[in-house]
Amino acid sequence: MSFVSNSYRVELNGQDVTSRLDPLLTSISVTRAAEAASDTCTINLADAEGKIALPGERAPVLVSINGARVFSGFVSDVTASFGKGEGRTLEIGASSVQNGSKVTEPVLRSADDLSFADVARQWGQKAGLAVTVAGSVASVFRPYWIMQNESFMSWGQRMAREIGASFKILGSEAYFVGVNEGISGSGKTLTPIDAVYGDNLISGSISPMISRPKFKNVEISYFDVQKGRRVNVPVETGIDDVDTALRTVISAADEAEAKQKAQAIGKQSDREKGGGSVVILGAEYAEPEAICNIRGVRPGVDGGYRIASVNHNLSKGSGFTTSLELKQPQDGAGVDQR
Repeated sequence: MSFVSNSYRVELNGQDVTSRLDPLLTSISVTRAAEAASDTCTINLADAEGKIALPGERAPVLVSINGARVFSGFVSDVTASFGKGEGRTLEIGASSVQNGSKVTEPVLRSADDLSFADVARQWGQKAGLAVTVAGSVASVFRPYWIMQNESFMSWGQRMAREIGASFKILGSEAYFVGVNEGISGSGKTLTPIDAVYGDNLISGSISPMISRPKFKNVEISYFDVQKGRRVNVPVETGIDDVDTALRTVISAADEAEAKQKAQAIGKQSDREKGGGSVVILGAEYAEPEAICNIRGVRPGVDGGYRIASVNHNLSKGSGFTTSLELKQPQDGAGVDQR
């Protein structure tokens, strides 16, 4: 299948290079994952005569498909491959994080008595980022925050795990959003995706139920100075079909932090209770954290699933397809009532 030239657009260093790339382009792949701080893009070119000049390191890259921007970032690596009888190819890799910027600079910082939204915005600004915090994580409060000789990127990844957030850096912007809350990690409006057997669903493999250890309660301890002893804080995960409790070795500074960490573990446990992957006809508007509605496969599998990652692939071999990694079955998925 050939490309339709106006179905995609590539900008490099602020210039539209689509017409120059089109005769040589073999594929474009864009990957976006809720649990990854950066999006990635790979552009593959036939390079028999070396016609395309190598892009500069950290050159800005924009990729749009069907009028929707699916990637914004910077050139991170360029790889030339060659061999007798194999021809020559050029692979351009890009990341939404600008390596070499203050985003990756290790620093030591601390702050007292701030919400997570406030401290993330303050420290993000020092790293050259405009930070957006959305969902339940915005109001998380701690009496003491610390960046322990780590970069803003590393700190953001650590905090996302601790408070149950998705963390994303897109150029000069960064986003923290609560997971499983239906909020986009890139500031875009989330659109539910339908994957319908016999229509746009190409292939897939789904386990609507996965028998992993599940817990109704999670307990994390902290040392209560006034009581002079360690106290366990139980937090309900929202999983009601089991009676077990997880008593972790994780500790916290106080009761509020213990609850935050326990809630984050509960969110992850609920997220991992089922999942799989599907390949559908290209859906440029698919976003991590949106819901994918599986239809027409079979009872017990049909239902809603949380999208954990999205891979857009535009190639001359298979046209435009979108692969979705799915988690957190809901809306009847995992239940066969026949």
